[in-house]
Amino acid sequence: MSDRLSLELVGAMFPGDPARGIPAAAATGTGARLEANFVALAEVDALLSSMEPQDRNVDPNEVIKSLKAQAADLVDLFIEQAIVAYFSDPAVSVALTGKPTPLFPNHTVMADIDYDLLEPVLTNCEGHADE
Repeated sequence: MSDRLSLELVGAMFPGDPARGIPAAAATGTGARLEANFVALAEVDALLSSMEPQDRNVDPNEVIKSLKAQAADLVDLFIEQAIVAYFSDPAVSVALTGKPTPLFPNHTVMADIDYDLLEPVLTNCEGHADE
């Protein structure tokens, strides 16, 4: 993707699933879309730079939790933009729905999506809800 710390985090947030043919963020245009559309990416890079390197190389949920403690609104916006950037990639859309139409901002019939893909997300987010 890039040598930006924020894009490394996005890569960890969306590692893909080769067994199911879902590409990792690093193998898509996610980074370029995020750089083009999220003007505060440098601020997220600065927050990540302020962390110790070993603290950045843990579970992405822990990194995000740490960043939210410093700048919750910025990090929430970063997460939202990262999700849009990843799921608007045609390769991701094809893997999830069988259609090249990006999921964002287009209407997608949810019955076309494999809900089993959400199971690891739901399992990993237990105990990470905003308090």
